[in-house]
Amino acid sequence: MKKLWLLPVFTLALWGADINGKWTGNIEVADPSSGDKINTPVKAQFDQNSAGISGKIGRTEDEEQEPIRNAKLDGKNLVFEVTAPETTGAVHFTLVVVSDDRIEGDMKGVIDVGNITGKVILRKVK
Repeated sequence: MKKLWLLPVFTLALWGADINGKWTGNIEVADPSSGDKINTPVKAQFDQNSAGISGKIGRTEDEEQEPIRNAKLDGKNLVFEVTAPETTGAVHFTLVVVSDDRIEGDMKGVIDVGNITGKVILRKVK
């Protein structure tokens, strides 16, 4: 009887995090040509359902965001790809859902002057 309380806790752990909704934050990228840090405000929309995860991400000032692809949420680990006009291939995001309202991690991609890496921090819009 004492172990029955573990069932709901274990079920929640298997289910993973809830990332549905709108998110805003920043991506800090090291400029490959100068080494300077570039801080870009971004916004994202994640839609999570039984079919998987879809959504969009992009700069805050842009009207249109780019669709995310190959998204997977394994527990609190979120990975996806985005192809943007500024990149020469897919940008790979490897993120962790830190709390109900915070996601952070890394992104890697390639632009015309070389490889880029960045730190990503997103906060849920309430």
